[in-house]
Amino acid sequence: ETNPTEETPVSPHLKYEPQSDSVTITGCDDKASGALTIPPTIKGKPVTSIGEGAFQKCNALTSIAIPDSVKSIGWDAFYNCSSLTSVTIPDSVISIGGQAFSFCTNLRSITIGNGVTSIGDYSFTRCSSLTIIKVGAENLNYTDINGVLFNKEKTVLHTYPAGKTRASYTIPNSVSIIEQRAFYECTSLKSIAIGNGVT
Repeated sequence: ETNPTEETPVSPHLKYEPQSDSVTITGCDDKASGALTIPPTIKGKPVTSIGEGAFQKCNALTSIAIPDSVKSIGWDAFYNCSSLTSVTIPDSVISIGGQAFSFCTNLRSITIGNGVTSIGDYSFTRCSSLTIIKVGAENLNYTDINGVLFNKEKTVLHTYPAGKTRASYTIPNSVSIIEQRAFYECTSLKSIAIGNGVT
């Protein structure tokens, strides 16, 4: 006789909404602080999404563990989580909504898993401490060069981390498009050399 697998306890700060076969994280008490773990299952159902604005302005959280069950991170999901210092997005995540990490002013690094196929507009805007964006080597849609985020073909420059301290940057010749706000608040940069491919 086998015992049922014990679930990870659900933080009393988390708010969630069960669907027929899954659970969405919908909110978080703004009194939550320190480290918070999102459980992979709640009441026997997998946690598959972090909803729009779920952790918005939870500015005392220092870390959030996202389980491998999550497939989508909604618009504004971690907006203004100003105490977060690093985030790892698991390989299970397919989409990251617009402004998902905007105003995470102490966020220094973010690791994007192999499964991400779309990253919304301004996802890392106003992340003034961000120095590196890492992308899984097997990701088919995105890559990074020295911590700068590009699409896989390196034809689109998505985000230059605002916390980088170098004074100059040369955009690779492969780049034809520079995304909106790609260099927003990059206050250390004194010069940018635009490659030959930019149209």
